[in-house]
Amino acid sequence: MSTSGRIPGGAAIGVTGLLVLALTLGSPPDPVDAKESCGTYESTSIYERAKVVAIRGVSCSKALRVAKRFDQDSEEIDGWDCGLAHDDLPRLFSCGKGGSGSGPLQDRPNALVARGVGQPDGG
Repeated sequence: MSTSGRIPGGAAIGVTGLLVLALTLGSPPDPVDAKESCGTYESTSIYERAKVVAIRGVSCSKALRVAKRFDQDSEEIDGWDCGLAHDDLPRLFSCGKGGSGSGPLQDRPNALVARGVGQPDGG
């Protein structure tokens, strides 16, 4: 058998598989689509309903409570900061809690996103 530095066929497939896995794991997932969907509620936005997605560090019950309060009363609760999405429909707003208090809300240790469901009014 030659020792020309070539990787045997079976080993090459294994190495390729590991490289693909490493690249996949190294790519951050879409923060909205990769996390837990917490359900919908009746929205006061241009959408009839809003879907809440818990990105990290928040239970669905808390995420829904924070989102509804911001959507319906324009109030933030329990140390959460929320901000409207501009020109990014159907995303309505993001909320975050903890961390340095700077940067995108959805990058904070506790984060959620609310997205409009269906067609916007007048659309």
